[in-house]
Amino acid sequence: MFTRRAVCILSLLLGLVFLNSCATKKYVKQEVTATQADLTKKIDQEASRRADLGNQVQELATLNKRNSGRIDTVEGNLDSAVKTLNPKIDEAQKTGTEAGQTANTALNNSKENATAILNRNNYTVESTDAVYFKSGSHALDDKAKATLEGVAKTVAADRNLVVELQGYTDSVGEASYNLGLSDLRVASVLRYLVSNLKVEQHRVSKLGLGEENPADSNKTRDGRAKNRRVEIRVLGVK
Repeated sequence: MFTRRAVCILSLLLGLVFLNSCATKKYVKQEVTATQADLTKKIDQEASRRADLGNQVQELATLNKRNSGRIDTVEGNLDSAVKTLNPKIDEAQKTGTEAGQTANTALNNSKENATAILNRNNYTVESTDAVYFKSGSHALDDKAKATLEGVAKTVAADRNLVVELQGYTDSVGEASYNLGLSDLRVASVLRYLVSNLKVEQHRVSKLGLGEENPADSNKTRDGRAKNRRVEIRVLGVK
């Protein structure tokens, strides 16, 4: 049989075990409660973070949509600008081409003019004609006019051609009179070329030489007829 003392000790031990068991349960409950609170906090934080991420994603989607609209607007403006500029670019290219062609033409003309200036005293005889007059006269007959019409056509076909007129007489009469008569004859030819046949006056030079340079002998009638003349030379620049 247990003694009273033994019973007391046993009761004490059982009490200690019970107290220890209660303390353990309380500790475990506190730990579980703390863990649950910590988990709940972490879950709330994760939910908040995901909500923030969702908001950021939504903002990015809105921004992307807005930027896409701006890009479309910019592309539309660019297309419109290109459509507007293309004709202007084409026109500018056309103008540039025409300007280049004009410059080349001007350069070629300048070269031609320079060559003409260098060769202005270097002429070649393109053709030689003569018109004849009655004794003591400076009037043109039909045959003389026909000859001058041929000369005018030749000159009109080439702007570089010029005309040289030299007037002569036979030896009948005073030399001074014949010199004046030769001037009248070249004046008649010049007047007909300029007034009737529209040859520019600056393209014609004239000189009366009287009895000089006879074409034939003045001792015969036929010879004197050949000497009463205006020689016409059409000259071209080399």
